[in-house]
Amino acid sequence: MARKANIAREEIHQACWELIEKNTFPNIPRLTEHFALKDGRRCSNTTFMNAIAGWEDNYKEHQQHQLQELSDILLPIFKRFSRDVTQNLGQLLDEKSTDLEQHQIRKQEATEGGFLSLSSALIELQKEHDALTIEHKKICSHTEDIQKKLAFSDQRYQDVLSHNHVLNSQLKQEQKSNTELRINLSQKEVDLAKQDNQLTLLKQENTKLAAQLKSKQAKQVKGEAEKWQEITKKLDTLTSSIETISHKDRGSKK
Repeated sequence: MARKANIAREEIHQACWELIEKNTFPNIPRLTEHFALKDGRRCSNTTFMNAIAGWEDNYKEHQQHQLQELSDILLPIFKRFSRDVTQNLGQLLDEKSTDLEQHQIRKQEATEGGFLSLSSALIELQKEHDALTIEHKKICSHTEDIQKKLAFSDQRYQDVLSHNHVLNSQLKQEQKSNTELRINLSQKEVDLAKQDNQLTLLKQENTKLAAQLKSKQAKQVKGEAEKWQEITKKLDTLTSSIETISHKDRGSKK
């Protein structure tokens, strides 16, 4: 048989963390089973309910702290990435600007070489400019994708927090309903026990009354039989007296 003992709030909180580590959200039945397997101790559902409510506040703070730590870790990475992209883009633009300047110099030098040489330099310069524009667009698009992913991750975390809040509210409501059902069940059991007791008393009273009625009926039958025997005896005596008188009358007439 399990031992009846009080369980400290700190022990219940520790048990809640152990259940969370097993990917199981703590509730009254799971905590009851946890301590039953651990050392056989039990306590009231009210104690469990109050301890769980206190632990949930700590759990929410723990989640928010973890999110803050994750944000603290990722934010420098995104800033460094953005800074590196900007720096690399600046270097690339500087290199391309230098190339453009060189092309401009070559273009001026090519003026003496004729129109064909100048046209060739301009075509090459336009190609490099187009390539640089495409690369710049790719980098900007990649940066936007990262920013969208970061915004999506933040929105998803907020959704998880909201869903967790809803689940916590539902859990509290279910625990409240469960407590009310247990109280009603206990009251019904008490009422049923009272009714069973009353039924037993009524059966005993009925048995007693039936025995008394049977005894009374037996006494009444016996009394009526005795009265009937007494009446029969009196009738026999009266009949005998009448016969005697009749015999006497007949003798006197003769």
